[in-house]
Amino acid sequence: MNDPFGQNSAKRLMIFGHPGHELALFGLLQRHRPAVVVITDGGAPERLQQSRHGLEFIRLSDRVQYLGFSESSFYNALLDEDYGFFLNIARAVRAEIEHVQPEQIFCDAVEFYNPVHDTTLPIVKRAARGLPRTDLFEVPLVYQLPGPGECYSVQRVPADLQEHRFAYHLQEEELRKKILARDRIYLSLHEQLGPDFVGLSHAHLQREEIALAGDPLAEPASTGREMRYEWRARALREAKVIKEIITHRQHFRPIAERLIA
Repeated sequence: MNDPFGQNSAKRLMIFGHPGHELALFGLLQRHRPAVVVITDGGAPERLQQSRHGLEFIRLSDRVQYLGFSESSFYNALLDEDYGFFLNIARAVRAEIEHVQPEQIFCDAVEFYNPVHDTTLPIVKRAARGLPRTDLFEVPLVYQLPGPGECYSVQRVPADLQEHRFAYHLQEEELRKKILARDRIYLSLHEQLGPDFVGLSHAHLQREEIALAGDPLAEPASTGREMRYEWRARALREAKVIKEIITHRQHFRPIAERLIA
């Protein structure tokens, strides 16, 4: 596969599950000015507001569409195994794809960190079905590293998938704007990711990575990622914060299988 950003004239579309995910490719957004689609509201109005502000900051607000589906509706649909809900989302994404007519699509990777994040890739694969000359790439956000303890990798392709990776070095002005956006605009991400995000070095932020889209049905061990959202949900259930948990095998996988069948 050739470098997707080696063709400066290519039509590109980036599709993110949550507002704020665009920060992972904030330098490439500045450099190549793709169209952007954000599927959910992120569960809080400030997340949408911060995303709008961030894209206005790099003068990309005229190229973004917020579909506005509620984050809670995704969790409920996964628990209810409501395939029709996800098919409707795929149809809405398909309409945006047909409008942009991209040659390349970029979307959230399946990382087992958050099940809503993980639905993005199978939704996009369904939405892009049958389109000619459309290459699909995944964007790493955050995943738990295998091994003892709780350690995370932010915006990096796992070592197991390095042969499918493309990496880019940001220019100083691109990096400057990315750091300003992280520190002054995308404050909700500070609360969610804490030091794993706020403490990233400038050298880390200056490198942005993507990968050729993998199999949405792959098991965590085969991708170099740990299954995080299940144990997190169990902890929340024990604390009586939630009553039901979303699992990969019972909830995510059947929906993903039907979307990409």
